[in-house]
Amino acid sequence: MYSLRALLITVFLGILALFLVIFFVKKSKSIQDTQGYTKLNPTCRELKTHSKKNNFVECFLNLESISDLPANSQDDDTLYIPMARFIGERFPDEFPLRVRHIFSLPDKQTDSIGISGTEINLVKSKNSTWKNKTNGCRFPGPCPVMPLKGSAIPQIYAKEDKKAERIFRNKFSAIGEAPVNAILPGKILKVEKDSLFSVTVYHSENIYSKTSGLYSLSSNTQIGNEVSQDSELGFLPPKDTAFIFVEITRNGKYESWENFFKESRE
Repeated sequence: MYSLRALLITVFLGILALFLVIFFVKKSKSIQDTQGYTKLNPTCRELKTHSKKNNFVECFLNLESISDLPANSQDDDTLYIPMARFIGERFPDEFPLRVRHIFSLPDKQTDSIGISGTEINLVKSKNSTWKNKTNGCRFPGPCPVMPLKGSAIPQIYAKEDKKAERIFRNKFSAIGEAPVNAILPGKILKVEKDSLFSVTVYHSENIYSKTSGLYSLSSNTQIGNEVSQDSELGFLPPKDTAFIFVEITRNGKYESWENFFKESRE
């Protein structure tokens, strides 16, 4: 007769064997699900497992023009077709577009989605907003850059105007004669001169900036001209350390540089 100890060991080994059988059956089924899915969907391929529970599949969709977009989005299409349509309508030169969708099987949970075009390269993870991989900014939305590159140090100053509203005068300092660029693409509305120059630019979406403290202007800085983020508005005074002020308004309210810059990248 078996002793109690031997009986317990036998029961334990039996349970362990059953667990291993169930585990490998489930794993085999997951692999079969993934392989079966990729066979039925030639635009998909199996990815290396990076989860203990699921295998991941990567599927692609190529859109040659806006006419390739379905009239009505259904199921997984709702995850990326609205953004692809937005890009197609606002930036038609981005076609052809390539959509990349990574999800797990068998639960079909989205891991990430990407859309790339001629220049644009967007990505969206499971619980995040769309972002431009090139600059790290939310898309769509403004993506401001520093007006002074390299050693520029932003500092925030505030004062009260006649209406007792707070004005944020964002101060940027760098080595003298350094070039000053626009913080966003836009159109030059006003060029003024007191002891130094100031330039006001409209950046669309009711966003304005006024850059003050320019010692000289670039040849393109004229009222009505378009500027990009790489366009030089002018140059700092010829001093060891010089600075400019940039006032930013959005929807009629003044913005601090810290919040404006951070918001675009969260």
